[in-house]
This record gives sequence, structure tokens and C-alpha cells, in this order.
Amino acid sequence: MRDNNELRGLDRRAFLKYTGVVGAAAALTAGLAACGGPKSSGSVAGGPAALDHIDVAIGYNNNSSWDPLNTGSAFAMAAHNHIYEGLWDAEAVTRAPYAALAAELPADPKLAEWTVKLRSGATFHDGKPVTADDVVYSFARVLDADNKVLTNAFFTSWLDGVTKVDESTVKIAMKFPFSAAVQRFSIVKILPKHVFETHDADFFKQGKNAVGSGPFKVKAHQDTSFTSFEKHEGYNGPLKPSFASMQWNVSVDASARVGLLTSGVSGVQISDNIPQDNIDQLKGKGLSVEGVDSMNLLGLAFNTSKAPFNDKRVRQALRMAIDAKKLIDVSIAGKGTPATSYLHTSSPEYNKAATQYDYNPEKAKELLAEAGVSGLSVTLLSTNISWSKVAVNTIKEGWEAVGVSTTLDIQEAAAFNSKVAAGDPVDALTFSGNPNQFGADADLNIRWFYSNSNTFLPWNKWDQSAEFKSLEAQLDAAIEAESPEEHKALTNAALDTIADEAVIYPIMHMQLFTAWDPKKLAEVQALDIPGVNLLKTSRTA
Repeated sequence: MRDNNELRGLDRRAFLKYTGVVGAAAALTAGLAACGGPKSSGSVAGGPAALDHIDVAIGYNNNSSWDPLNTGSAFAMAAHNHIYEGLWDAEAVTRAPYAALAAELPADPKLAEWTVKLRSGATFHDGKPVTADDVVYSFARVLDADNKVLTNAFFTSWLDGVTKVDESTVKIAMKFPFSAAVQRFSIVKILPKHVFETHDADFFKQGKNAVGSGPFKVKAHQDTSFTSFEKHEGYNGPLKPSFASMQWNVSVDASARVGLLTSGVSGVQISDNIPQDNIDQLKGKGLSVEGVDSMNLLGLAFNTSKAPFNDKRVRQALRMAIDAKKLIDVSIAGKGTPATSYLHTSSPEYNKAATQYDYNPEKAKELLAEAGVSGLSVTLLSTNISWSKVAVNTIKEGWEAVGVSTTLDIQEAAAFNSKVAAGDPVDALTFSGNPNQFGADADLNIRWFYSNSNTFLPWNKWDQSAEFKSLEAQLDAAIEAESPEEHKALTNAALDTIADEAVIYPIMHMQLFTAWDPKKLAEVQALDIPGVNLLKTSRTA
């Protein structure tokens, strides 16, 4: 392993060369944090005083799965970054990797086998030591082919296995050298085997049962209401939060979030998911509001197990019947862009797709006629997120303008997820999501929705098609490519396939806004993913 001081001195260019990240995928990494991790503002001598407590408003519910290896919950995943650790984690904004439960970064990431020592003295929230058995147990869950967790799709194509060498050492074996491996490992949060091994899936899902080795532990949890945290006194890792406790309040209603931010001492100091219409209002009251371009999307998925949605022409027609610019204007005050690729234009591997879905109702009618479809009725399932409830009405308006009768079925997020997982026979659904919660490389972003670990492909049965098998082959070839040029060409081919098939595809990508009180908080970082990261935040001096 390289000496920590040597790694601390690596600048961004040297780091990218060191890790061997393929092509433009490294563009998000603005610099390598010290091997010991990102520097905490509260630990700097003479810096801002410690903040005892932070109150937060989160614009997502906390009653979806809290299983850190099997969830896409915005609330839970943001919380996990404070509760759990991977072997290597990623800095919140730059995504630069740093050693978390691993003692160091890999000496040579270009190898296909790594021997990894664990951080000495690391303990879980219950005081038990973190051991190699916990690491092996966690990765075994990820790679279990019979009981697939959601994160399985991000690893099975390249990771062979993780085995124990001794109590504090593991060996990682890859099927081939994988350039994005260091960043990808931040997805696998290490679970205490002694806590979780004997419990069923329901235990994993409950927020009150979260136990990790990170700087904060769950103090109390109430579904659909709040989750409170307190400092893990036994934490000896690289992050040094400068406050003792925090409470994250569920605030799905947009007006409620704004009210909490502006209500003074009884409110909150920071909130994510700020409605675009309220930005000027909040700034006028002295709050800081920052927006970040993101992969966060409103997507449309079709049930390809049903005719006529198994016909690509019908899917393409319904996409062309949506006025994405109008949808963005009315639902998020223009703070977004129509999708021109599966990836957002700010993505390091963005490439404009060969198939585009500019608003074209006449072309939509032609495609429906060509497919022999008339008098079509569609039921569209959606969540009750404030902006998406507005957006689906624009979709309904566009579809009915081309002769497609549309019924909206708007559900609370947990009910929506349950219906999809149960194989509800609905014709189509809209969804919000941000694969960047897991990482920024194109392969990961694609496999988040295009894998049978996610609920969408089991729901619409597209994973059984020859077209999906072709896409999988393109993705597998891309990550095994030996040159950046070959990787880029194969990735672009996969992105073109996804656009042309229009099975699961964005309508638009949107900016994400965070607001906070600068009189109370310092060094806040707005994120391009849902939630907040408070590991550097401190009290304003």
C-alpha cells in the first residue's frame, strides 16, 4: 500500500492517472481527498464552534426500505452516508474516493486482485469490532444469485468474490481489472454480521434497526415522521462531525418544507428538495439557496408484457406526444432540461442519443397508425411527489391530444413501490430517481434501472426480450474494453439502444436545490443527489 502522506499529495490529474478511471467518467472527481478522508470543518483549530444539534427537513418519506444493500430510498440512502461505511467511501460533492473501513486506498487499482487491511479499532454502534467476517458477509449478500439485492446489478458483471484472510484482512477478486472499482465499492455498506445474520428481510427494512460503524447512529425512528441521530462515540474514522445530534423530519409537502425553513427558532436550519417557485421567497428572507445540475429525472416506463406497449413504435409515439418543455415549465419552474440521452448533459459520459423525442404530435399519430393502434386507453401510475403530480397532467394532456385516453393513478411512494413490485398490470408509470446516488459512471447509471435487480424489468418483463440481452452484451463489453476509445464507443452504442427502445427512459432531468440558514450553518454543500450530507457542516462563527 502507498504511504498515506504520498496519497494526500496527489492532485486531481495525478489521481485520475493513479486510479486508471476510463475516459471522461473521471470528470466528476475534482480532487483526491486525503487517504484519511475528507477534512471536517469542525476539526480545524480555530474554526467554527461545535453545533450541538441540527434540525433538517427532508422532502422524501422515511418508510421505504432501510436495507443499505437493497434500497433506492432517497431518505434512507442519505442517512446511510452518516450511519454506515464502505471499505472506501466517496466524498459527497467531488466523489473522490477515500479510505473508510479500509486502512488505505488500493496500491494499484489496475490489478484484478486486492488484499485489504481494515482500519484498526473500528467498531459498530453496539461496540463490537468490525472484522473481516462482517465484510465477507456483506459482499456475500450483494453477490447472492438466489436472493438478489438491488446492488447485485452493480457488481456481478465484474466482481468474483471477497474472502477472509485473517480477522482484519480480506482479499477481493475481480473477473478482470475494473477501472471504476474503487468508486463502486462505496455502494457496499458493511453490515455487522452478528446483528443481521439471523433476521429476515423485514428486519433489514426498518429504520429503527440500522446499525453501522459510521459517525452517527439512529437514536429514534418513526415511519412517515422523523429519524433522529446521535454521535457514535466509538467512531475512529476519518470524518469528524462537529455536532452531537440531528433530527431529520419527513416533509413531503413542499409548502411544509418552506414553512419549516422560515419559522425561526421552531423550524429547521436546512432542507433539501426546495421547490423552484419558492427560491426567491427564501432568498428574500435571508436564506441561502443553491441549485446543482443533476441526473435527477422524471422517467417514463412501459409495461412491455402487454400489447401494444411491446411495440417500439407505440412507445416512441407516446414519448413524442409529451411536451417536455411545457412539463418542465409548469412542474419545476423551468429548472430542468428535456432528456436528449439517458444521461444528463452534465454527466461525464454524456453523448446525445441517435433517437430524439422532441415534441411532435403529428409524428406520434403517424407512428400509432403505422403500428395499427387506434382508440388506445392508457392507465398511468405515478407517485404523489408534489412536482410529479403536476407533471403527469401535462403527459395526460399530450396523450389525449393524439387520441389516447389517459387515466392517472397517483399513489404515495410506498404504495407505488408495492404495486410495481407486485406486478401491477398498469400500462405505464412515471417515476423519479437519481442513479447518481450510487455513483457517476455510465454503466452504473444504466444498470440502476436496466437490471432485474430493480423492480421495473420484472414488472414489464423486458428482461426476457432479445433486445435486453443485446443491451446487456453491450454493457458487459464496454466495461471490459481495454482502451478509453473502445469503452466510449461501446457505451454510446448502449445509450443509443436505450433511447431507441424507449422502455425505461427520462422525460427530463432537473436541478436539485438545497436551502439553509447561513446565520446558523457554515460550510454547507448542496448535492446533485436527494438528501443532505452534514458531515462537514458546522455552526456559523
